[in-house]
Amino acid sequence: MSAAGIFWSAVGVVAYTYAGYPLLIAGMARLHPAARREPDATEQTPRVSVVMSAYNEAARLPAKLRNLRELAYPRDRLAIVVVSDGSTDGTERVAQGEPGVHVVVSRQRRGKAHALNLAMREVHGDIVVFCDLRQELDAVAVRRLVDELRDPSVGVASGELMHRPGATATGRSIGLYWRYEKWIRKSESRLYSTVGATGALYAMRRADWRDLREGTILDDFENPMQVVRRGKRAVLASQALAWDTLQEDSAIEKRRKIRTLSGNFQSFAANPWLFSPLANPVWFQFVSHKVLRLLVPYALLVALAASLAASGWMYRAAFALQALFYLMAGAGRWIPSSRRSRLVSFAHVFVDMNLAAVLALLRFAGGDADAKWEKTS
Repeated sequence: MSAAGIFWSAVGVVAYTYAGYPLLIAGMARLHPAARREPDATEQTPRVSVVMSAYNEAARLPAKLRNLRELAYPRDRLAIVVVSDGSTDGTERVAQGEPGVHVVVSRQRRGKAHALNLAMREVHGDIVVFCDLRQELDAVAVRRLVDELRDPSVGVASGELMHRPGATATGRSIGLYWRYEKWIRKSESRLYSTVGATGALYAMRRADWRDLREGTILDDFENPMQVVRRGKRAVLASQALAWDTLQEDSAIEKRRKIRTLSGNFQSFAANPWLFSPLANPVWFQFVSHKVLRLLVPYALLVALAASLAASGWMYRAAFALQALFYLMAGAGRWIPSSRRSRLVSFAHVFVDMNLAAVLALLRFAGGDADAKWEKTS
């Protein structure tokens, strides 16, 4: 293949991943939305267990528990289970001092997957809601998740993570990425099923739970996909909101992204059935949304090299524009004041996110995909 052909092939991969697939899935969802059954108001209110894994969260735990007690869900149908995953700051003591909280203690820190496996042995609710301590839940969030699960075709209901507006150009660029990502997930949900859930808030039936592998990083990917594999759907409950403060520091966001993408590689390696269109009911969404995103960094490098090698003014112009974009990204990284420019900030965040995919692969390949995450604020 000629250098020009290679260039356009690489550009095609990038364009399809970031524009073609989102527009295609949105159009498909509009034309062929999945049928949904409206909740039956006469059905009994199911028992719900809210499960949280905590590592050194003594300071944040009281506010989170107050938030859960303010949920618009019958108190006698709502239980709270907190797992202290090797905490050393008295997290379990704080939790045990709160009324109506069941505390599970793991003396050794072994990661979220181990903590959730322990918690599920103590859960008695019909529906389990998994959430993190960091985010504040909207009062009706659990009610909306439960409403989605009244549909027997739905196996996992994901909440929607909402970010309070960022104060910096970097924060706004990160916020733009999250709005774009949620738009895709909403389309996937309307069509049939999302590829994963929002880790900050999602729910499933206790009967659908399967223990996670020790060291699993992405419970919010593996739990939903195992349920989807068995013929149920994972949907986005857009009114089940979890509020968070937008990350303003691109370095911290990059570190979070590296860990998440390392978890993707871990899950791909452990679940080869994901790559089979016969075994994976959302194979098209999985490949388009998850797999191709991880190939984009290499397509970008190929496009840059091919545009330099191809002859003609158009390819020289393409190379110059790409070089300018990467120079702006470099300025954003090394000259913080330049991030006040929206274009520089966007280039910086875009390149950082794609660099994270490369670093995540190296981290996974080197056996350094750690299931334990240090909180950032």
